[in-house]
Amino acid sequence: MDVRQPKPGSPQGGGDTENPDRRTMLITVLKATAGAAGATAMAGAFAGPAAAAGPRRSPVSVRASQADWRFCVKCYGLFFRGYPSDGACPAGGGHDSAGFNFNLPHDVPETPTAQRNWRFCDKCYGQFFYGYPTNGRCPTGGAHRMAGYDFVLPHDIPENGKSQRNWRFCDKCYGLFFYGYPTDGVCPAGAAHRKAGYDFVLPYL
Repeated sequence: MDVRQPKPGSPQGGGDTENPDRRTMLITVLKATAGAAGATAMAGAFAGPAAAAGPRRSPVSVRASQADWRFCVKCYGLFFRGYPSDGACPAGGGHDSAGFNFNLPHDVPETPTAQRNWRFCDKCYGQFFYGYPTNGRCPTGGAHRMAGYDFVLPHDIPENGKSQRNWRFCDKCYGLFFYGYPTDGVCPAGAAHRKAGYDFVLPYL
């Protein structure tokens, strides 16, 4: 089929028609071009989204953390103040918050200066260490019961304008308490807390 229409008023069989050899060559070129375009479209149709858009970039790593962790002025422990009630304090009643709003990292890799296995107790709302076969002593009775995030707490690093040191593990109740006063608060295992291990340096907002 001739790809060009005859000029208006020109006879199709007359001298103004295309040269047959030139017409054949033009048809061949047009077919080849159409075939290449079709192949490209077909390849695009079968390519997945990643291939069509090019290499995917890795998402930017975001450090996960949770705020609303507070110091209790009654027991000296660290507890979560993100609920309408304030848990159970070994000094009686609920915890009583004061001071900084600590913002604790969680579910990130452990390092030589950051320890994982610190967990929220959904019975007393305190923070306790979940790295032993037993789970310490809870003010509500029995052992702590872990829930939620796996907190990874920095320790034995310099204190700065947005962090506080002197947070210690109590080897009686397994809770985290502040060791910056002459006395050591109230432990659910009886008497005061007893420090052991690392000097934790907690970031705050």
